[in-house]
Amino acid sequence: MKLHAIGFGSLNLDEIWEVPRGLLNDHGFRPGAEYVRDVHWFERFYPELQSRAVLKAADPGGSAANMIAALYKMGFSTGFYGATGEDEVASMRLHELGRPENLSIQEVAFPAGRCLALIDKDDPGRDRALIILPNANDMAGKLRLEPDYFLQAEWLHLTSFVAREPLAAQIELVKGLSGRVRISFDPGAIYSESGLSALEPILKRTEVLFTTDEELVALTGCDSKAKAVAILTRIGIRVILVKMGEKGLEAFYDMTSAFQPAVAVSAIRDRTGAGDVAAAGFLAGLIERLPIRPSLRLAALAASRSIEGFGRSTYPDKEFLNHVLFRPKSDVSP
Repeated sequence: MKLHAIGFGSLNLDEIWEVPRGLLNDHGFRPGAEYVRDVHWFERFYPELQSRAVLKAADPGGSAANMIAALYKMGFSTGFYGATGEDEVASMRLHELGRPENLSIQEVAFPAGRCLALIDKDDPGRDRALIILPNANDMAGKLRLEPDYFLQAEWLHLTSFVAREPLAAQIELVKGLSGRVRISFDPGAIYSESGLSALEPILKRTEVLFTTDEELVALTGCDSKAKAVAILTRIGIRVILVKMGEKGLEAFYDMTSAFQPAVAVSAIRDRTGAGDVAAAGFLAGLIERLPIRPSLRLAALAASRSIEGFGRSTYPDKEFLNHVLFRPKSDVSP
């Protein structure tokens, strides 16, 4: 296989803002939650945001894009399928997702996707609310969806879109792929709210599912984590990795589970994308043929490294990966 992983998800321009808690409360935004808004809302909200908050960073983002960027920075061969605005290609820094010949990104006559990450400046945990404007991402899957491109990959990593058409394209793609392409899936809050029946064609082919406690409830309708895991395991998912933020990670697999506490860091600046980097760390472990527990530790270490800076500035690199892989556990620091 030519590529270790290909991502298929949204491409966004992220703006990371430190905001007063009152701003979040005024608009009903809860840290840790995602919200979808249209362009008219953004036009009304942006002047208020500029007057009451501080812009800390502007970076490319999107769940699958962040995950693939982290894998690529760690030295893996990667590709990406998605759509972005033709006038904002330079701002998307597509070179962070893989070599140009390994990317299949449609440039369309729409603005690029946007995401406002609003960090409560008084929260020591630095959690954030995400406000999403899909824009060009709605076009993903409408043009040039070639199965042969995805057959290059050992892993195909799928994440959510707001529009229904890209989900339909993902479902058709997965149905037609051979079993030698392994599927990892992070449905996020948006897809999880669709429920099991809408996502079952993807879930049946999923080997590794990345989720949160809240998304497990939305996806399965079960308040019990054990029952939710049992339902998903019966569908055929091999590993269910639950991202719990500052509490750590928990993996369910082979009728057992493993807990990995979060790795402490000297300073937390931005949690945006930390779950995506955790997914990259875990998949990196599987690509390197590590067992589940060491892969889980690699995921926690990678996530901890990412939150020390804004955006992708402190994503783990190849030196980090080699340090984790080739040093004793007791000698590995965040």
